[in-house]
Formats: sequence, C-alpha cells, structure tokens
Amino acid sequence: MTIHSSAFDSAQGKPSLSALSYLEENWTATEISAAVRVCKVVVASGTAGIAAVIPVGAEIMDVVVHCTTSNGSGTMTVKTNALSPATITDAIACVTAQVVARAASIVQAYKIVGADGIAVFANGAADAGVVYIYYKK
Repeated sequence: MTIHSSAFDSAQGKPSLSALSYLEENWTATEISAAVRVCKVVVASGTAGIAAVIPVGAEIMDVVVHCTTSNGSGTMTVKTNALSPATITDAIACVTAQVVARAASIVQAYKIVGADGIAVFANGAADAGVVYIYYKK
C-alpha cells in the first residue's frame, strides 16, 4: 500500500481525510477490524492511574514501556480503571531512561476492555515513561 506524504497531516499527528478514504476504498471491513491499533499513554510522574483511551470490547495484545526517567524501583502496570483495579499486566520495568521493556504477561481474564476502561499505574512518584498499549478492536 502506498500512501503519499500529503495523506498524513503531521500537524495533527493523524491521517488526513484522503488517507482514511484510501483505506475505506482499498481495505475490506474484515481487514480494518483486524488491524492492530496503538494507544499511547504518557506518564510524567506519579502513581495515580492515567486512563487509556481504548474502546470497550477491545482485546489487549501487547504492552511496551519506553522509560524516560531513571528510577531504581520504576515500573508501569496496566490495570482496569475500576475503584478496585484488577491487574491486567505484570509490573513492566521502567528503571533506566531510554530503555524499552515489554509486558511479560497479560491476564487472560482482563485482556478484553470492560466498561470501566483501563489505566496505567506507575509504581512511584518518580516513575516516568511512555506506555504503548497494542490492541485489536
């Protein structure tokens, strides 16, 4: 598939209408629904859950953390966004700046996004990184 550079609106960080039209004309509904999507969550610092915008019913396939600040006890964990969050991934290392780490496990019982949604939780106030959540709609 060839998309011309003008099809991407770099100012908005998303495909332009011409790119979306191209996909609709050249991909089947099955191909579009099977495409892997990515949700980016930036954790500047802190332990509070930061909501990830992923549709209900989506299946979480993988999670990658790109650490932006070194911290000896740093981790990121994806959990449900409920009052008592359930853990979806293991604690993903976020110890050394510029290092990328991947979830070692995803809990099968929670890999489908429920009505509460999901959130990213840092281990401590000094933890910082970018969390990429790969999912299928």
